[in-house]
Amino acid sequence: MFPVKRIVTIPTALSAFLILATALAAAQPAPAPSPPPPVAAPWANKFFLPDIATNREQAPPAVITHNFGEVPHGTLCVHKFTITNIYDTPMQILEVRKSCTCLDYVPMDKVLQPNETAEFIVTMNTAKFVGHNAQTFYVTFGPKYISTAVIRVSATSRTEVSLNPGAINFGTVPQGSRLSQSITVKYSGRNRDWRITEAVPTTGPLEVRFGETYRGGPLRGGAEYAVEVSLKPSAAAGPISEQITLKTSDPNNPLIQIGVTGNIVAPLELSPPKVRLEAHVGREPVTQRVLVRAAKPFKITAVDGAVGDLTVDLPATPAALPVQVITLKYQPKQAGIVLYELRVRTDLPGELTATLPVEVEGLK
Repeated sequence: MFPVKRIVTIPTALSAFLILATALAAAQPAPAPSPPPPVAAPWANKFFLPDIATNREQAPPAVITHNFGEVPHGTLCVHKFTITNIYDTPMQILEVRKSCTCLDYVPMDKVLQPNETAEFIVTMNTAKFVGHNAQTFYVTFGPKYISTAVIRVSATSRTEVSLNPGAINFGTVPQGSRLSQSITVKYSGRNRDWRITEAVPTTGPLEVRFGETYRGGPLRGGAEYAVEVSLKPSAAAGPISEQITLKTSDPNNPLIQIGVTGNIVAPLELSPPKVRLEAHVGREPVTQRVLVRAAKPFKITAVDGAVGDLTVDLPATPAALPVQVITLKYQPKQAGIVLYELRVRTDLPGELTATLPVEVEGLK
């Protein structure tokens, strides 16, 4: 007998090759996925750059940051960001979100016209944490174009020094008043010779005094100081946002900063302080609301000087309030410009009054 030879056909060899190639391919590691494209930084971050008005072409950073540094526990840290609208459309803040209850801000309702600036004030309350903490504000601008700026603020709350309260807030103050508030600085560290050595002179409307009220002695250690902050009677009307600085004997943490806020109001203030109205003859009248503010509740008793085509509506309710509203109404009977000087009378001491210049123009 002759041995039988096994004949391998070409299709069978091809199938074996394909099986082997498939197995080898399966054994190879899969290619690594390509990294995701980088996320573009929000263009609203450019609003917060300090030199954006003179260098508008710079790219926005991914995050706007501010570090308050090491501060005594309980400090209410305050920072003012300057916002600049570099675009040719009005912008305003639509929403502010916070990543922590230790953060807060002063609402800003102002609409920023092109090239206009404003202040956005943020706070971080270190009484709500110990050690280092970094948190985020998300500030959305619009309304025509929407972008959300990302602001990261951080601070380190030191427990060996604490403030109570964490800041000075005078609230609403009549212009010309002299008010004082105190804050306690407590040291509970190991340095038995720790002291406040100096209050750095302020350039604002404040005076600062301090004195030691307690010292624990050679065994217990510790110290307390009372710091008195006074508002000068010469302070101008407007918001207060200042910081006072105290020097200490600690070479590692030589400074303590205390925020001071408030709002000084004129005895009687009008907003806007002057008015211009235009209206077409024979058509619907135009109106303008004017806010009248004082440091304490009051009533408007009369508004003198409105005659002819200009009338004034007094507040709808006669209640005494710190802010009252009068409404000017202008309906011209003929074309031309007329100037008025209205006098707003109140029941404040001395029957205090305020003058409101008004210019009206009738259009054909």
